[in-house]
Amino acid sequence: TVDASKEVVVVVDPYSTGCLVVQEIQSRGYKVIALWTKGFSEEMKTHIPLHCGTMSYHAEVSEGDNPGETQRELYKAAGA
Repeated sequence: TVDASKEVVVVVDPYSTGCLVVQEIQSRGYKVIALWTKGFSEEMKTHIPLHCGTMSYHAEVSEGDNPGETQRELYKAAGA
């Protein structure tokens, strides 16, 4: 079995319906890192359905200039 408290799930652009996905993942005990892709506006990041309430993430990472940079930032955010 997996110890969810020691695992992290990366959700890309958890916007609108993505907030529901994040809540389901968190309800199962996993930490969530939000990965925001380039060009995703700050305003859109704040669009959270009312019934979701307040969203909180283990960390938030912005897409880097290349996949390797993004990967390094994700590992850093996860504490690996």
